[in-house]
Amino acid sequence: MVDTTDWRAIFEATYSTAESAVQEQVWREAFGAEYPEGIDPYSYVTASELQRIAEDVHLEPGDRLVDLGCGRGGAGLWVAAATGARLTGVDIAEAALEAARSRAARVGLSAEFRRGEFEATGLEDGSADAVMSIDALLFTPSKAAALRELRRVLRDGGRLVFTTWDYHAQPAGRPPQVPDHRPLLESAGFEVLAYDDAADWRRYAEATNAGLLARSRDLAAESGEDPDEVQAGIVEMAATYETMTRRIFAVAQAVARP
Repeated sequence: MVDTTDWRAIFEATYSTAESAVQEQVWREAFGAEYPEGIDPYSYVTASELQRIAEDVHLEPGDRLVDLGCGRGGAGLWVAAATGARLTGVDIAEAALEAARSRAARVGLSAEFRRGEFEATGLEDGSADAVMSIDALLFTPSKAAALRELRRVLRDGGRLVFTTWDYHAQPAGRPPQVPDHRPLLESAGFEVLAYDDAADWRRYAEATNAGLLARSRDLAAESGEDPDEVQAGIVEMAATYETMTRRIFAVAQAVARP
């Protein structure tokens, strides 16, 4: 199945709108104490996962951290602040990068944000001490090519920490998915250090979907979209979850090149 969706256009449109107060309220109610305040998560990342990412990247102050699929930059900026790393955020949508630059200025952190894709980041060989990515790898059409690219930009011994999903069936309207990322990681030149099941994600997803559906007219009024289209988008997104086996929290280390 070939996915012909123009994801760049979709994310440009998504990030061209202001941060949603309605969505933030729904996420906060669904996640409770695990809601990561102040980062505008466009994902299912929890406060505990952010803390673990900051620990697992193994960075020293001044090291370079790359956040792939950085969105509006909140998660990467949080980890950079926690570790003292120099952040480079990469995203497919210029609108997201503009929002990330504004967020960095608001929180008083120096960071670089640039356009790029998983398979073509535009970064130099071995220029990153660590790479992070949150719930974004699913949108690349070739997971194998993306992981090879991430290995290229990582120094030997550098760490890749990411969350994404393993699939038991191909979701409609999405790029090709895989049942297990570990073989691809190993083929790309990584040693898999952790591959954990983020078990609570489905509970959070169900709670947020229910909240979004209940507030779909408020979301439409906020964005100026058609209420029926907003509701249909939420239902379509929820349907993709039925094809997912698990959400993973993975930690991999770049094996030294011969």
